[in-house]
Amino acid sequence: MNASRRVGTLAAALGILFLCACGGGGGGGGDEFAQLRSDPSIVRLGGILERADTLLIPSAHLDYSLTAQGQPARGRLADSFTCAGPRCVGNNSGTVFTVTELTDPSIDIGVTLTEVTLGSRGGFDTFAASADTDLSDAIPGITITDGPSAYSYGLWGQYGAVLLQILDGPMSGQIQGVSFTGDIKTATVYAVGDAAGTNPAGMGNATWSGIAEAASTSTFERREGTATLTIADLSQPRVGVDINITGFDINQTGWADIPLTNGRFATGRVGSDRMEGQFYGPSHGEAYGVFDTGAYVGGFGAKRTQ
Repeated sequence: MNASRRVGTLAAALGILFLCACGGGGGGGGDEFAQLRSDPSIVRLGGILERADTLLIPSAHLDYSLTAQGQPARGRLADSFTCAGPRCVGNNSGTVFTVTELTDPSIDIGVTLTEVTLGSRGGFDTFAASADTDLSDAIPGITITDGPSAYSYGLWGQYGAVLLQILDGPMSGQIQGVSFTGDIKTATVYAVGDAAGTNPAGMGNATWSGIAEAASTSTFERREGTATLTIADLSQPRVGVDINITGFDINQTGWADIPLTNGRFATGRVGSDRMEGQFYGPSHGEAYGVFDTGAYVGGFGAKRTQ
């Protein structure tokens, strides 16, 4: 196989890698928080993942730049997902992810946790984690000698959670005996939880306030922000979603008035103005969702304040 074919094969394999990396279990298996399991906030997160009956993934994004035998390859890949209940399917790849994979310790593409910072923001528990990667088992036929760094950012309450995952850094190895070097960047986000399955009801209006996590799909840098959901008339529920990240214009026109059915709302398309979310908990006390504007992919959590 010539060098250009090998580079093309590697690029295709990276597509598989970034899809695997966007799954929760594939991002490090059930042991990556072993040393933290006694912390009450991590215990609560584990319980949310185990009880979750819904999974939302808007998309997964990959940017790569590779060279093998002097032949360069550079490109961007993206896959959107269609989700129903605890299962999401890649519209381009057919890749299937389920809620059970988030807590399956047998799924591991090789991630070694290096640092975790626990905290709180806007009424939610949070973490920021970094890890080293050894991705050799993730891509059949390809040996990885140097993998990119992995970063995860989480937020969770009582009934749901949002996790943003980023891979970023140099990668080198061999494909069919030919060495390659380069860089890859990936970003994806998912929301899980106990879905209410019904619309908030009552008279008057209602508000949910919380926080957001996002990543630029050009630089793959993390962005922190806030989220506010409003229903102007509970007897005719339509949801307005406001994502505020200082200095960056993320909101889309269609997010101001989204139809609500069985506690779920969705509008737009991935790569443009996609917004999808649900209300969680027995009294619709929380809301979680994901979005993809093309320039940003992210997620949010919000608690009822009115």
